[in-house]
Amino acid sequence: MAIIFDAKVALFEALKSTVPAGVQASFADTGKADRRSQVWLGETTEDDLEPVAMRAGQRKPTAVSGLVDAHALVISPGGPIVAERAVYGLRDAIEGACRLIDPATIPGLIDVRPESAQVDTAETPDGAYSALTVRVRIRGRQT
Repeated sequence: MAIIFDAKVALFEALKSTVPAGVQASFADTGKADRRSQVWLGETTEDDLEPVAMRAGQRKPTAVSGLVDAHALVISPGGPIVAERAVYGLRDAIEGACRLIDPATIPGLIDVRPESAQVDTAETPDGAYSALTVRVRIRGRQT
């Protein structure tokens, strides 16, 4: 369904405007760890396509639901508290990006909202890192 992809692209555009200066925002994982702070979009899952009305003919209105994983990574020369505090700031930026998306700009889009988040923090010989995954729920309706 194009609704999910179009919403993912809109999320990326909104994300570029909400992340703080100095944070690299990319549509996909760059595979490089040369940035101390970065945000990217990961896996997209379309998990629910369900007819929502009975109507004669082939095409029926369909509820579309999917998930997009938004990832963030902060590497800090300070301690793990500094890294985790920074990654929670990026979590706020991801949530803000979801709020910026106007459903009226994507035909069939109902809403885009964070559903869950997971944070992993560790100390390394080089300092500390904190990794974040926010699962963003996208809901729409296709007719």
